[in-house]
Amino acid sequence: MNSSEKLEPDGNSMLLRASAKRLFESLMEQTPDRIYIKDKKSRFVAASDALAKIHGYKDRYDLEGKTDFDLFTKEHAQQAFDDEQEILRTEKPIINRIEKETWSDGSITWVSSSKAPLYLASGKLVGIIGISRDITAEREAELKLAESELRLREQNKIMRSDYESAHKVQSVMIPGRVPQVNHVDIGYLWKPMSSVGGDMISFPRNPSNCLLFFMGDVCGHGVTAAFYTVLIKYLTAHSAEVYAGNPQDFLNSVNNELCGRMSAGFVTGLAGHFGARQKDGSRKLVLAHAGHRQVLVYRRKTRKCELIELPGGTVMGIPGSNASKPKAVELKTGDRFYAFTDGIVEASDPDGEEFGMERLIRCFEELSETSVAETHRKIYDLVARHTESDSQQDDITLLGFELT
Repeated sequence: MNSSEKLEPDGNSMLLRASAKRLFESLMEQTPDRIYIKDKKSRFVAASDALAKIHGYKDRYDLEGKTDFDLFTKEHAQQAFDDEQEILRTEKPIINRIEKETWSDGSITWVSSSKAPLYLASGKLVGIIGISRDITAEREAELKLAESELRLREQNKIMRSDYESAHKVQSVMIPGRVPQVNHVDIGYLWKPMSSVGGDMISFPRNPSNCLLFFMGDVCGHGVTAAFYTVLIKYLTAHSAEVYAGNPQDFLNSVNNELCGRMSAGFVTGLAGHFGARQKDGSRKLVLAHAGHRQVLVYRRKTRKCELIELPGGTVMGIPGSNASKPKAVELKTGDRFYAFTDGIVEASDPDGEEFGMERLIRCFEELSETSVAETHRKIYDLVARHTESDSQQDDITLLGFELT
């Protein structure tokens, strides 16, 4: 068929065109929407069956001559009347306005309402034509969602506040009291992955008044792990009250109290104490571990770091586990001891390459002229640069001593 040819209307089309009134009647009888026509005094002239039924009328013609004041509460009817008079005054329609319907029995429904000025063929303004679609179910769902979102925001606000409080508490608790010891420079860095974390350092008081330390790493992250650090802080302080110079016994004592109190997971730990200072300035550092086997010693004489593997020992929090036997490491003036959690060596770049032990050793050697505390800060920055991310992948903790 040539595109310029016109389709001739068939018989049915002509019949439909000739029955505009019947089409209007069919629309008003069959549509589920509430359609109406009102005169300038907001009286119903025509209404759909759906509108009549919603108001309890069997015949839509029964609405003719009535107003919204006959159907709704005064509050709702007055608002509808005012809106319609404004439309008649300005000849500007209201499109898809969400309206709340208040019924005489106290129930509430919601509709999407559109109203427009109605004109005769001559252009004379004669009234209002409107359509309302019930959206009560959708509106109630939206309100429930909004309430849920509000509750969620409130819960998040409370959670953030709790996190901030927990962070402040943990920041005070870790490491807590840092002892001042002649000829020993103490440095540490504690950086949880989020507001709170599972790494910890402490320097428990003990009967010998020696420099005793504990470094631990609770399996997991966040609040749960942080709760266990509080428990472990208490347990290490309690065990230190009877410390007799054996870090293995100290760790096993903590473990005995810890077992049965952890619902899941485990804790790695490292403990040690410094012996008395000798005439040449040297000291022995006696160490034991529970799943935290590797430490580093920087030797001032050779300007090299030694990787020290402590004897075999198992993690804490699991019944039947035991800490390693003690190992004494002799440190001379200028030597440094470093301990660290796995958040440093296992920090990975975007290609999955870990920061690693070799790189960490090299960093300690290159930073040997800076203070222990500054060395930790610089290494933390190097780890962040390696991962190419502003976010940590794990809790990061460093502990260091230098004999001076």
